[in-house]
Amino acid sequence: MSLFKTQTLPCPDCGTAVDFEVVHSVNADRRPDLRDAIVDGSFQQQPCGSCGRLFRVEPELTYLDQAQGLWAAVRPAADRDAWEGAEREVSSLYARSFGADAGAGAQALGAKLRPRLVYGWGALREKLVASAAGLDDVELELFKLAVMRGKAGVMAGGLAELRLTEIDGENLVLAWFRAGDESFIEGLSVPRALYDEIAADHTDWQPLRDEVSAGPLVDLQRLI
Repeated sequence: MSLFKTQTLPCPDCGTAVDFEVVHSVNADRRPDLRDAIVDGSFQQQPCGSCGRLFRVEPELTYLDQAQGLWAAVRPAADRDAWEGAEREVSSLYARSFGADAGAGAQALGAKLRPRLVYGWGALREKLVASAAGLDDVELELFKLAVMRGKAGVMAGGLAELRLTEIDGENLVLAWFRAGDESFIEGLSVPRALYDEIAADHTDWQPLRDEVSAGPLVDLQRLI
């Protein structure tokens, strides 16, 4: 089931107390509307009743989507530098929930799920967009790496992250977002043929493929 808890949060502009239904877990199979809201960007976002400022709560939840074969622990984008310790926590949580330490029924379900650790709403949204389009998230990270080689300064500085935003015919539409607040910087469109070429290459790309998929954080953050 999907779990929410009312919390009072200050508006980031005027400081007015706002009652917010903060999510702690999402079951997208029972609540596909929540999956849709994550994809369209409206989930966990509401206006301040005093000044009208629209703001969004940083994610701290688990997400289950059997239809897309995904289980994810979602953490605030600002916490991504602590990913190594978080991976151990998430792996343990998944083992108790759907892995080796769970009951037989839960393990049968877990065999059909990909456990993931993601940071920020943009990263979770990207997983859902990719899965819906039949894209493997490991191959997608390698594809993004190939695109980012022309933006080495941005990558090295950790100032921005590249995310898949949509599919447009034979092109994958990407966008650069600021790493801190996930605000949009610029977009670009790349032929899907590059993704297909990388996914079919099990020689040159294999070392990086193994590295980026070495744990539940399937993200280029592992390589930085």
